[in-house]
Amino acid sequence: MKKMGNSKSKWRKIIGGILLIYLLAGWIFYANQERLLFKPVVIPTEAALKINQPHQEISIPINTEDTLHLTRFTTLSPAKGAVLYFHGNRQNVEWYARFAKIFTESGYEVFMMDYPGYGKSRGEITESKMYEWSQVVYSIARKSYTPSQLIIYGKSLGSGVAAQLAAKRDCRYLIAETPYYDLPSVLSHYAPIYPFNLLMHFQFPTHTYLQQVTAPVLLLHGTADGVVAYENSIRLSNAFKKGDQLITIEKGSHNDLYNFPITISAIKKVL
Repeated sequence: MKKMGNSKSKWRKIIGGILLIYLLAGWIFYANQERLLFKPVVIPTEAALKINQPHQEISIPINTEDTLHLTRFTTLSPAKGAVLYFHGNRQNVEWYARFAKIFTESGYEVFMMDYPGYGKSRGEITESKMYEWSQVVYSIARKSYTPSQLIIYGKSLGSGVAAQLAAKRDCRYLIAETPYYDLPSVLSHYAPIYPFNLLMHFQFPTHTYLQQVTAPVLLLHGTADGVVAYENSIRLSNAFKKGDQLITIEKGSHNDLYNFPITISAIKKVL
């Protein structure tokens, strides 16, 4: 009987220890989620951007604390339209500038903003603020172009921002590269034991916005994506309307899709 009692006590301690680790890890994520999710690199306001393409910098004061910094990649000849490009969660516009070339070479200007706290943009990052800033970028682009000349493009984190904007504003096309169903689902894929939909301040329900987009939709996703699992695009495709499409890039990972001819071909067909 004594051995049985000792055994139960041992298992209680083991289970208690596992539960404690589970709760502690969950609390650490909850308290530090912004730092874990967003990887910005700040650029001094007075510094020149290290971008080897024709571009203009636009600084837009939102309020006394927030400043939206927008980079406008220009074309050598009169542009036939513009791409509103919303980038991923790392670095800043300098890192994503290389992706603007495919659009500018096809005759499209590119409007690429940095999120709050990224690059030369200033302010505290929130989901609602990212949506609001995208609307500001859209309004600036509309001064030069009609909705039929605008393509909204989101990469990774930016796919949720792009989908929300395309759901609220007219455009010619929505393109989402390595998109997610929603942000909690990205983390649930790797740690399904946690209720990330309750833990996270940031939701970005791309699946909800996609159902409200009236423009054609193009999703680009690689089967070897180790950041946002390919299954996210499969789930998103369930909300497709006629004309929407998912381009599957076999063996494509999270940041190399432009190395595949199928990606370039799909984008150029839209352009």
